[in-house]
Amino acid sequence: MTDIPSPCMRICYRDSNDICFGCRRNSEEIGNWSKYSNEEKLEVIENTHKRLNVSGETPPGNFLR
Repeated sequence: MTDIPSPCMRICYRDSNDICFGCRRNSEEIGNWSKYSNEEKLEVIENTHKRLNVSGETPPGNFLR
């Protein structure tokens, strides 16, 4: 079975709740990604769809779309 690729978008800045502005994962999920089974990776991806960054916080630079 092929590994599920990382959802990293190379926008590696986190808000005050530790949620990445790019991939919407937290530090634990980012750090453990390569250790997760495909089932765990799918669960993380599902959870990212439910997350929002802290209102009013933005990453530095021109990362806003």
